[in-house]
Amino acid sequence: MLTYFDKINSLLRKITLVLVALGFVMVTAQAQTGDPTETIVPGRTVTLGLIQGETLRYTAFNPSETDAGKPNESISLQLKLYDKNGAVIAVSPKVVIPPGEFRWVEFNRDALTIPGEPGTTRAQIRTQPLWGLRSKSRFNVSTSLEVLNNSTTGTFKFFYNIETLP
Repeated sequence: MLTYFDKINSLLRKITLVLVALGFVMVTAQAQTGDPTETIVPGRTVTLGLIQGETLRYTAFNPSETDAGKPNESISLQLKLYDKNGAVIAVSPKVVIPPGEFRWVEFNRDALTIPGEPGTTRAQIRTQPLWGLRSKSRFNVSTSLEVLNNSTTGTFKFFYNIETLP
């Protein structure tokens, strides 16, 4: 007949054996992501200053064909804004750009929660486009960066091309 302590000891050995056995079994966990065939590529950053009453507009054009002359696929664009200390202050929704079409994202300075310089409210901002690509072929994405005055028609435009790398 087993004593109370022998029963506890036996139970503890069984529990230890089960825990050791479970330790050898590796369970893989993976975060859910978007489209598994989409590769996110960070684009060229731009720094600029925005004051109250201005809007930042980032526009991109997805060409119909790759550099090799093959039909292009849709790409996606998401733009992140960083403050002067490198903290993320805003992120645009992801925008899908079909081949041969333009899309843009906008940020109104008045809606950004950063103080800016005393007296002018000018905020130093760095942009970071994130491109979602499925294509393995090279193609160029034409982009523009505009600073629009909300109360007048005056704008500042900065254009550049981004070459995607497969």
